[in-house]
Amino acid sequence: MKSPETPERLLRAAKSAGTPTYVYDAEIIRTRCRQFKSAIAGLPSRLLYAVKANANPALLEIILEEVDGLEVVSAGEVELALRLGVKPDRLLYSPNNITDSEMDYVAERGVLFNIGELSRLRRFGERYPGSEVSVRLNLWFGAGHHRHVVTGGEHSKFGLGADQIGTAVDMATRHGLRIIGIHQHIGSGFESAAQYLEAIDLLLGAAARFPNVRFVNVGGGVGVPYRETDRAFNLQSVSAGLAERLKSLPGESLRAGGNNGNTVACWFEPGRYLVAESGVLLVRATAVKTLGRKTFVGTDSGFNHLIRPILYDAYHEICNLSNPNGDPTTYEIAGNICESGDLFASDRQVQEIREGDLLAILDTGAYGMAMASQYNMRALPAEVILDGNSMTLVRHRETYTELVDRHLRETQPRKL
Repeated sequence: MKSPETPERLLRAAKSAGTPTYVYDAEIIRTRCRQFKSAIAGLPSRLLYAVKANANPALLEIILEEVDGLEVVSAGEVELALRLGVKPDRLLYSPNNITDSEMDYVAERGVLFNIGELSRLRRFGERYPGSEVSVRLNLWFGAGHHRHVVTGGEHSKFGLGADQIGTAVDMATRHGLRIIGIHQHIGSGFESAAQYLEAIDLLLGAAARFPNVRFVNVGGGVGVPYRETDRAFNLQSVSAGLAERLKSLPGESLRAGGNNGNTVACWFEPGRYLVAESGVLLVRATAVKTLGRKTFVGTDSGFNHLIRPILYDAYHEICNLSNPNGDPTTYEIAGNICESGDLFASDRQVQEIREGDLLAILDTGAYGMAMASQYNMRALPAEVILDGNSMTLVRHRETYTELVDRHLRETQPRKL
């Protein structure tokens, strides 16, 4: 059974901030960023953080000290990055199915577009001729921990197909666009380095069809060990394999790639890998009851705060911080949302749980708070960052009054 590295700090955080609360360890984030940077140090590379994994501004400030830039997928994420002082040339904007108004909003701020639809490439070219762009490809290869997060292949909505590359190049030429980058993201949470390299082979194979390419963006999606038996992703294997592939790219112009005589640069955009293991969702056991042959533990949180188990059948280790030496007992760990599917874990062994015990749901730093909602009119969790001996509240948990006041204010009727 996995356990948090510093349970005493989590107990302190719960005492100070209450529950439910997301707690993030800043040092784990720095370590993961540096591990990734170290693994790709021998490559002409650029490391971007995928903001969608967790957009808390305090976390972004920590990450921005370690990485080269951010991958953003909406005008809101662009605006957040710019307000945090991130220069436009440190951003890559990879949206899908956007409106013209969002396109204009971002283009006017000088951010590089990564476009995955022919119609959007045409509209962008008509409105911003002479610009540099990247294009997102779907080369019929996908992987991920659940079918809902596989972003390549025939069932995915993302990217341009291989049969559309010629049309995209012609369209770019017609509008004076320079396609300086190509991108492929195969999915999220995959564990196989061999799969990653197989997808990279397809992307590098397509690179020769783009005469002005300066970088290939191999996406993110690298998995993390959610279970104690899971193995860490072999980044070194990917880096070594990619280095060999870049050396053997065909064509002098592609090897030059606009990078001062070096091979094309390789961009990475992990999210989960950098932040998932830093996060813990602290919840309090509010009820313990037996129904038939199952014992249910109710908590003061729910799938509105961590939707991954119900949405993706995702596994998160759960530890009893209040009774760490209790006898392992099998439970249904449930939330406080009025839905039968509101379970964090089913048939899960956890140290004996008593009402009032503090539970830690591990590895929730990615796609936890980022996907949280106020369903059932329940406030979002608080958020706390632990950094050495310091503990900082970085999101206030609304009171019932504050929640309803804001709801009434935002739903005030007005004539249109």
